[in-house]
Amino acid sequence: MRSPVASADLADLPVLKVLARARAEERMPHAVLITGADGAVLARVAEELAARHLGDAAPLAHPDCRVLRPAGLSRIINVEAAQQVVASLGLSSVTGRRVVLIHETDRLNATAANCLLKTLEEPPPGTLLILQTTHYYRMLPTILSRCMRFHVAGEAPPLADASWADWLREMDKLLTRMVKGPASPNARVSEVFIPLYALCARFEVLLDLFVEEALQAAPPPPVSDDDQEAAEKAHVATITRGVRARMLVSVEEKLRLIGRAHPDCAGQVAATVGHLEEARARMELNYQALAALEQFLLRTLRTFAARSRPA
Repeated sequence: MRSPVASADLADLPVLKVLARARAEERMPHAVLITGADGAVLARVAEELAARHLGDAAPLAHPDCRVLRPAGLSRIINVEAAQQVVASLGLSSVTGRRVVLIHETDRLNATAANCLLKTLEEPPPGTLLILQTTHYYRMLPTILSRCMRFHVAGEAPPLADASWADWLREMDKLLTRMVKGPASPNARVSEVFIPLYALCARFEVLLDLFVEEALQAAPPPPVSDDDQEAAEKAHVATITRGVRARMLVSVEEKLRLIGRAHPDCAGQVAATVGHLEEARARMELNYQALAALEQFLLRTLRTFAARSRPA
């Protein structure tokens, strides 16, 4: 089911209306997957759903609420964490209702995902499992098939920052140069390589700046009884992932605009979008953003240079 763009009033979202009706009619699903582009909105929807199921405005502090989220620098939900949650569901419940919140479900490793399969299929009575992710296509089909999926439409808010807008303009100029080719055989370094490396350096600086601003605005990381330092690192990594994703979406939009403006370069633009996706995947694996962006731009340069090379 697809919801309209999420407003500040979560009560407007069909996912919550439908599930409230299902609960009233005693046909509530036991596993719900919430997907969409804005991770912050998904987290709010998941927490609101947990609050309604437990009848507590602060569900994260409720004794019958369990939370799984990526941890450590690898930002993976490992099997040990999954096993702890599964084991906790066998303990006595305070209210007769339980909630398991799984944030960024795509970060479950294969072993952890398999550990949860039986619980997803046959959870203890009164248990609601709430999964949320912005990358549902990375989840195992066996997990997807056991959940009722709701999609919250809308994109993550764009970065409204003058310095980022200026970065995008400079990238647009660089891409246009690549499309048109150098003004002369000896102009490649001054026209392309210097702006290319300048863009890489500025991207890293802006990423750090935007992450710092986002951390100041975000709620504090959850308290962890096991390793608070690891929880804080995971919190920073999650914020960084979200900010970086918004930046890369803007870069992809620029590429597609170039493709529409220069239809004769459609093949090169399509290849370049593929290069960007590969760079995005490397960053997800904790590859340095600067190195990944540099490789993306150099591969883009080679793609367009091969087009302009005489036969």
